[in-house]
Amino acid sequence: MTVLVRSVNLNTERDKLVGILERNLTDLAHSVRFSWLYQNNPVGTAWSWFAVERETRKMVGIASVFPRAMWVGGEVKLCGQVGDFAIDGGYRSLGPALMLQRATFEPVDQGVLAFCYDCPPHDQGMSTFRRLGIGSISQMQRYTRPLRVNRQIIKRIGQGRLSASLGRLGNILLDLWTYRRYRVRNLELSPYAGGFGEEFSALDQSVGGTEGYRQDPLRQYRVQTARRNGELLAFAIYSISGQDAYLIDLFGKISVEVGLELLAAVVDDLKKGPVQSLHWLINTGNCLSDLVRKTHFSYRSLAARIVAYSRPGSLTRTLFDRDPKWFFNHADILA
Repeated sequence: MTVLVRSVNLNTERDKLVGILERNLTDLAHSVRFSWLYQNNPVGTAWSWFAVERETRKMVGIASVFPRAMWVGGEVKLCGQVGDFAIDGGYRSLGPALMLQRATFEPVDQGVLAFCYDCPPHDQGMSTFRRLGIGSISQMQRYTRPLRVNRQIIKRIGQGRLSASLGRLGNILLDLWTYRRYRVRNLELSPYAGGFGEEFSALDQSVGGTEGYRQDPLRQYRVQTARRNGELLAFAIYSISGQDAYLIDLFGKISVEVGLELLAAVVDDLKKGPVQSLHWLINTGNCLSDLVRKTHFSYRSLAARIVAYSRPGSLTRTLFDRDPKWFFNHADILA
């Protein structure tokens, strides 16, 4: 059995690509998200590669790179996130995985991307990178802030009058524990339902990628903004799934005080519904780590490793060699 790797024509081979994903990554509606993720990304079109069994021409694997506009060394550069990496059972040896992984480096080696990065969720996913001699540059950590205690109480004693009473009492105590006694003066907080226009672009030159949230066919997002004298200072983007909410992006001129207020607005909005917990993914060493501690989030688990590749001899590789600080949040690993 010999496996080859070749590029994918996203216009004519969509069904074959989606078929591999549906066989191997069953948690997502791949046909629904395909156009949005692969072809209509505001930053650019994705790159994809098939692993093909040479004798039968059967497509047995897929890997893709999705363009991302990111700040690198004080400039916004075009980068890429590796995703939708899947190989059919029976072909999951290290060889095909290495071939697909190397293929994802092509846009970087060609100078199209400053760097690309992958987000293996577990140690097994690091096996190809270890073979390639590439280690992780950071780790994504999952933090959680409880908004209500009802779900935890029901898990322990079941549903009934006692759990309802304990839930009401527990929620009161939780609100007292997380209560903020002061507010920042002259800071205007409000929900935002419009597009990410000029004021957002002035704040973040890479915000073109943020506009894609509005077109996401699988998730709906809410936005809270912080302004002073009408000027946009920062924004928070979050989504809700059942009884859980996820802080996707927090960006702007975020002092601790502004961050506290912005997250308080998010929490106040979530408490209007049935959400029990708010989850936040950020990497180790993130500049927002102090804000995490001050807003009653607790560490829960390791969420992913961040592995980055840059072209040897490039300015980006030189920057990497200086061991720079990395700032990733949920938005950067969401694909």
